[in-house]
Amino acid sequence: MNPLDWSLVAGPLPVILLVGALLALAWLAAGRNAPGRGSLRSAALAGRAGGAVSGRWLAIWVPLIVMAAGGVTAVLTWLINNVWRPFPDVLPFTIVLWSWVALAGLALALARLPLLRTWPRRAAAIAAGVLVLAAAANQVNGYYQAYPSLRMALAPWLDPIPEFTGTRTVTEVVARPGQTLENIWHPRSGMPQTGAVYQATIPGVRSRFAARPGYLYLPPAYLARPRPQLPVLVLLAGQPGDPRAWLDSGQIQAMMDRFAKRHNGLAPVVVMPDDLGSEFANPLCLNSRLGDVQTYLTVDVPNWIASHLQVRPPDRGWAIGGFSQGGTCAIQLSTQAPQLYRFFVDISGQAGPTLGSRQLTISKAFGGDAAAFARVDPIVVLARTRFPRSAGIFVGGADDRVYTPQQQIMYRAARHAGMNVTFMELPAGHDWRVWRGGLEHNVAWLASRLGITGRAR
Repeated sequence: MNPLDWSLVAGPLPVILLVGALLALAWLAAGRNAPGRGSLRSAALAGRAGGAVSGRWLAIWVPLIVMAAGGVTAVLTWLINNVWRPFPDVLPFTIVLWSWVALAGLALALARLPLLRTWPRRAAAIAAGVLVLAAAANQVNGYYQAYPSLRMALAPWLDPIPEFTGTRTVTEVVARPGQTLENIWHPRSGMPQTGAVYQATIPGVRSRFAARPGYLYLPPAYLARPRPQLPVLVLLAGQPGDPRAWLDSGQIQAMMDRFAKRHNGLAPVVVMPDDLGSEFANPLCLNSRLGDVQTYLTVDVPNWIASHLQVRPPDRGWAIGGFSQGGTCAIQLSTQAPQLYRFFVDISGQAGPTLGSRQLTISKAFGGDAAAFARVDPIVVLARTRFPRSAGIFVGGADDRVYTPQQQIMYRAARHAGMNVTFMELPAGHDWRVWRGGLEHNVAWLASRLGITGRAR
């Protein structure tokens, strides 16, 4: 197997990285200095001197460096959680711990360099520091299950995605009311076996939202001539994040291709727009002082889809989904624009849009206007409005003690509002095992609701 395809989250490689990093830390902390060149007497003297240096190093400097790294980690964590606040929740302990380990390893490597007398040992110290950093990064990767392999992690550089410029208009096969596409569609010769992915620039014409490039998946049937009139699934990533996350960590192409293979090339057209503007931004998926993201996702993105793709019109029911902050956005837009997004999949979302607290959210996004926030807060909207034509899935991780309880709150509120909803719990935490699995488990449900197949349940 190609080393790029070795698993980073299971099997021997993560264990080898972790054990190697522990050994590297032990060597950086307790390894002796190399004696200088010269006579046996000078070598012996240098060896005793090196031993003394190593003694002071181990007894004084190593604890100081490790504690200093811990102090820097604590200060940075406090600044991130309380001052910068790019995330609505505090950093998980696991992330803080491995950040400390990474800083300690790098600091020990740099501090050891002047004490090592030969270039090979200095190179070994640098390599040890890099190894600790790599192992710590992979522990963080394992926490979120973001990159199953090195190929996935390097995909933005190894696998550039072509820009989408619009597809040629061809004859469409359109299902009449009461028909499913699966019943009337028969694959044509020349239809590819797999779908295609593209990068898509979707401008904020009405919203003026400065969105980053989005992405697009077109199933095999869309690439045929004639093509069926397929429905649309809009997918949103979490925060911090990038729309490409659904391609790399979410493996959306392989997921949809598997479904399409079982259904004569049929699957939803998947559009993955940007709803953040930058990696660490959080404009809450609303129209507020932070930007008109709701207008972007309910006007600009649908207008772009209608003008660039041959798909089912939105008034026949599109779907929206997302994970974490993207899941929160999915239920928000299902309550704000139910005529557009009748169906939704909310995976590990929150009980409402937040910058960390309700008071802070109202202050920063709405200038203190609590009534303005209440008009778009989904839990409030669900309490006062009925949505009998809407349907959705809420997905939470069994080990996620922060987001899954919020999912249960939203599930009960949606049921109270008349939505046809289901709650699903998967065996993992707030990570890609749930996010990826939460969508894959429900592709059939989406296809049935969107008229591709008969009702799944």
